[in-house]
Amino acid sequence: DHGSRPLMRALRLVALVLIASIIALGVVAEQDERPAPESVTVGGLGQPDATTGTWFCPGGSGPGGRAAVALEVINAGTEPAVADIVTVRSDPEPGRRSQVSVGAGERIGVAIADLAVDAAWIGAIVEVAGADVIVEQTYDGLTGIDRAPCTTRTSQELFATDGATRVIAEGEEMLLLLLNPFQEDAVVDIAFDADVGIDRLTAVVVPARRLAVIDVTQEVTVAGRVSARIEAVAGRVVGSRIQTRTGTARGLTVTPLVQDGAAASVIPSVRTELGLTDRVLVTNPGEESAEVDLEILTDGSIEPDPVELTIRPGRTVEVVVAAESRLATISEFAVLARSLTGDPVAVGIERLAAMDPEIVPGTAAMPGIVGAAERWIAPLDGTSTQLVLVNPSMTAIARTEVYLVGPDGRSLVTTIELGPGRRTTVSGDVLGERPIVVVEASSAIVVGREIVGLTSRQMMAAVAASELTPIAQLP
Repeated sequence: DHGSRPLMRALRLVALVLIASIIALGVVAEQDERPAPESVTVGGLGQPDATTGTWFCPGGSGPGGRAAVALEVINAGTEPAVADIVTVRSDPEPGRRSQVSVGAGERIGVAIADLAVDAAWIGAIVEVAGADVIVEQTYDGLTGIDRAPCTTRTSQELFATDGATRVIAEGEEMLLLLLNPFQEDAVVDIAFDADVGIDRLTAVVVPARRLAVIDVTQEVTVAGRVSARIEAVAGRVVGSRIQTRTGTARGLTVTPLVQDGAAASVIPSVRTELGLTDRVLVTNPGEESAEVDLEILTDGSIEPDPVELTIRPGRTVEVVVAAESRLATISEFAVLARSLTGDPVAVGIERLAAMDPEIVPGTAAMPGIVGAAERWIAPLDGTSTQLVLVNPSMTAIARTEVYLVGPDGRSLVTTIELGPGRRTTVSGDVLGERPIVVVEASSAIVVGREIVGLTSRQMMAAVAASELTPIAQLP
């Protein structure tokens, strides 16, 4: 029985007692956010307030672990800023506080492991001043490196759209990290949908101001594909999926969990390049079947018909891009996943690069981006990088300017006119080494990042720095 281990039984017993006590008092109180403004999550990213942002970072392992984590604070503004950092651990030891100063146009790395000595797993809560100051996480593991954004809001429903647990055959291991930034315990139920069957964990406690680590490899064994739905029955949490591979596709991916789902999401970059395997995953959390179209957005040279999906309640559908003959002649494109009924679904992409001397090996993944904005911040870092700009509106033309930001101010790199339903890229060759990039547009767009190192691949959203509009509401 997957849930019969003594520690898990003890945690669930505590959770059941907690829930029973709340009901006996006749009060079921929802925990409030920290004193930070309401924000909209975009592919796991939040939009900070114009003056103050509170960032929740689910973190990773301590030094020498499978995903050793550090933070980076990026200031794309014109004034110096201060970041107040509090560590969150997976053990009962209290977190520690530190402050970091970041000059205008600078990016500062923070070794949070120094603030949480001997912690197996570490996260952080970061408060910063200014909408142009963002916080991201960097990872260095035994199987590769990765980068993932922090978020500015928590949720009662989160999704991991993909993962794998074939330890012996492919060296695949999957973990879920759940961070509870509040002063009261949270309790979650987790439902797994895998190619080997359906499983469930109930009443899992995420203690107050702590991290909970769920080893999916032990819960759903020998799965080539497994998705997870996390539902908080008490409290609110934020989380990440950590996926390691040591087999034919070696790599590390740390992916923010999708928060709440959406009626429309954008994946900025999908490729059909030889040696790459891109898979688009769509999870239907509803109680009725979902009809979803994957609309293909290109530079306009070709406009293929959408891929039509029917997804049963509580299940996940996988689309292997290389198996779709209509897409074989398009080297790269964006996908707009649209729920035809308007019901929310969770969308993500997983990329595997084979061990081929002609291409950089590794793995990459990101959740779909559910909101568009007129301003984005995108720090880049790698031997080969590019920005991906997508206009998900079917009527508006987006006149877009791309700037580099540094201690001496900002400079215009290029101007692009992006037509309705179009996608384009900006090469890292014109952006320089480790740039802070700011993208401004006349109408709401979506911005993604692709980073290729010597032995690794990364995909992620840029960070929205202006008001967000749900993609489903765009004209």
